[in-house]
Amino acid sequence: MSEVDTKTVESKIVEIVANQRRVDPAGLSLSDRLEDIEIESIDLVEIIFAIEDEFDIDVPQDRDAMKLDTLQDVVDGVQRLINEKNAA
Repeated sequence: MSEVDTKTVESKIVEIVANQRRVDPAGLSLSDRLEDIEIESIDLVEIIFAIEDEFDIDVPQDRDAMKLDTLQDVVDGVQRLINEKNAA
């Protein structure tokens, strides 16, 4: 995958999460905590699969490897994984 800008990553992740939770993406903020938007373990797994498909990356399943408290954490982690993949 070619270079992906942060705004694209942000919008795609918000779109994926909104689709999973069946909510309006405009109602989501990057500062939202995942638990506050009621994302449970099974939802997170499905979101991760969708992110992996969208960005052609592998998200580590180790929670220590990728902090996932807020939507911004998810964006930052995905951006880091994309950058690492592009650098390889």
